Amino acid sequence: MSARRGSVTFADAEPNGLAAMLGSLIEQNLERDPGRRRFLRPAVVVLTATDADVRATVRIAPNGVELANGADPQADLEVATDAGALLELAAAPLRLGLPDLFTPQGRDVVRSMVLGRLRVRGLSRHPARLMRLQRLLSAG
Repeated sequence: MSARRGSVTFADAEPNGLAAMLGSLIEQNLERDPGRRRFLRPAVVVLTATDADVRATVRIAPNGVELANGADPQADLEVATDAGALLELAAAPLRLGLPDLFTPQGRDVVRSMVLGRLRVRGLSRHPARLMRLQRLLSAG
């Protein structure tokens, strides 16, 4: 069963908290800035909140975004960190599609990556897909 909200759909009748939060954030950003639709290119990303042991799969396609509970083992990218750092990643201002190092929030995201608190599997093969996801999630 798939629940629909605009161009964001949920594969599960009851999305877990992470999937619901991500879906709501993406939907709000697309409604506020329809120009972000240009970032809707094929990608499958798993986000894991390690402290809550919750996973959500984000499937991005030209016609919208589908969120599902759990992890797709065939995902292009997997982002794993605690829930707070996932929120920081979404809130970090971007510069050229990456966290802006000229802001404290951007430096915090990069620091988390350097210290291993924020891990991104598949980044070396799919950096553009991660940048597009960040643009869909970023509030700025």
